[in-house]
Amino acid sequence: MKFIILALAMLLAISFVAAHNPQFPVSIQHKLVGSWNDGSRGGEVFAQFDITVTNDGQKNIKQIVIGTDATCRLRDSTSIWNVQVIDGPFVDFLILPSYQDINAGASYTFGYIIHGTAQANLFVKSVIYA
Repeated sequence: MKFIILALAMLLAISFVAAHNPQFPVSIQHKLVGSWNDGSRGGEVFAQFDITVTNDGQKNIKQIVIGTDATCRLRDSTSIWNVQVIDGPFVDFLILPSYQDINAGASYTFGYIIHGTAQANLFVKSVIYA
C-alpha cells in the first residue's frame, strides 16, 4: 500500500512539473460535455470531456505524446476518440493519429468518457516538430 501511495505521489509530482514545462508551447483544455448515472452499470457515474490541444508555438507539431495517470479511468475501450492510446495498467500515453499534425497556432480536439466527473490529469510528455 505504501508503494502505491508513493507511486501516485511521484506521478502527481511529474504531472505538475510537465504541465508547467515551458519547453513545450502547448496548452491542454478540458471541457465537460455532460455527466450521467448509468443504470445499466449499477448507477455508476460517467462524464464526457472534450480535450483541446493548442499549439501555441511557431512550429508545426508532427507528433505529441500526452501522458496521464490513474485518474484516466475510461468507461471502456471505445470511450476515447481522435487519439491513439498506448496503455499499460491504465491509459499511460495518448498520441495523435499518424495522419494528424497540429499547425502553429492551431488546435486539435479529442474526447473521452471517464468514470466519475473529475477530469483526467493530462500533461505533455514530448513533442516532435515537423
